[in-house]
Amino acid sequence: MANRVLIGKKIKEYFSEAGMSQQEVAKVLNVQQAAVSNQLNGRPFGKNSAAKWNKAFGFRINWLLTGEGAMFDDTECGRPDEVLPKDCHEAVPGEDIPVIPARLFRVPDLNIYEYVTTSPTVDRMPSVPHFQKHDLFARCPGDAMAPRICRGYLLALRRIAKDSTIINGEIYAVDTFSQGMFIRKIVDNGDKFMCIAENQADFPDFELPREDVIDLYRVVGVLIVM
Repeated sequence: MANRVLIGKKIKEYFSEAGMSQQEVAKVLNVQQAAVSNQLNGRPFGKNSAAKWNKAFGFRINWLLTGEGAMFDDTECGRPDEVLPKDCHEAVPGEDIPVIPARLFRVPDLNIYEYVTTSPTVDRMPSVPHFQKHDLFARCPGDAMAPRICRGYLLALRRIAKDSTIINGEIYAVDTFSQGMFIRKIVDNGDKFMCIAENQADFPDFELPREDVIDLYRVVGVLIVM
């Protein structure tokens, strides 16, 4: 029984951090909210329900069944903070937010914020009410931050002043003069930032001089559009 309660508690914490309600989880799973509530409050997962939750959110099937091992498989993607249904994808004129296309990452000497906020050709989306205030969306171009953020995911970005106090260990999109834009966990070392990838095998850490930064954006949400 203890494992069942612990599993439900950890899933609740995950969705709380992601800003997803039980009603939204139920919508993704195509079940009643009561079924989600029961599952999160100790009802054991069967093989069918575990497979369904695994497909929707990436939780490991064995973990859902037993509580043993890791909650997620580090080799898999597919666990966004938010799944945005198609019927939420219509932008409201004057309230929509530009989407940075993947092709604009790694383009040096480009002020991406100025480009996407003035270009009439970029895609736009409505804000996600569960996330903190965000100024841009960005389509992730690669897997440096996998498994948490994978190629093709949409990131909700909050623009901050480059001399702001950095929340160490949080994930930021950094627009630079020399390397263009990239996504990393940032540690503020004063005149330099340490840039840390989740995918350590393929993307080593590196230092970035603060004066090389054009803009900083804190990642306040990760989503996909179904």
